[in-house]
Amino acid sequence: MTKFFVPFLLIFISLSATAQTERTLKFSVGAELGFASGSFSNTHSIGTGLTAQAEYQLAEKLRATATTGFLVYAGKSQGTNLKNTAQTIIPIRGGIKYFLAGGVYVGAQSGLAILGSYDKNVSFAYSPLFGYEFMTKSGKSLDATLKYDAYSGSNGTIGAIGVRLAYVF
Repeated sequence: MTKFFVPFLLIFISLSATAQTERTLKFSVGAELGFASGSFSNTHSIGTGLTAQAEYQLAEKLRATATTGFLVYAGKSQGTNLKNTAQTIIPIRGGIKYFLAGGVYVGAQSGLAILGSYDKNVSFAYSPLFGYEFMTKSGKSLDATLKYDAYSGSNGTIGAIGVRLAYVF
């Protein structure tokens, strides 16, 4: 896992150093709510978590993103004496956001995820997303995102439809 994490960290640090003078780097912290889909919904239900995201402006309407966080999906009961354990997910993804008009954007992210109980290995993660970033009275912004998260590992692919509400600073 270190061979994947080190390049991600180096890119993040270089973007942070560049952004100190140009002021083109933004951060957001948000709460997530997910609903298991497909075969994953047979064993798990609602997921909650927190994520942090860095955004670097590449062009007027285009931003590069780096996201990580921690999500937990509750396990469902399977009969009288059997309950699936909660599924923990630690995503580490990079991607892009393209603003269509105003605060409306589309984007995609891909990267890695560490899945707790489902697959003990690092899995491939990807997320197409659609969102809206709107300004608050204080001059900061809130980011509302609708997305589909998928995680492909040695035990197959699990997915969830999710929403994220984040404070951008």
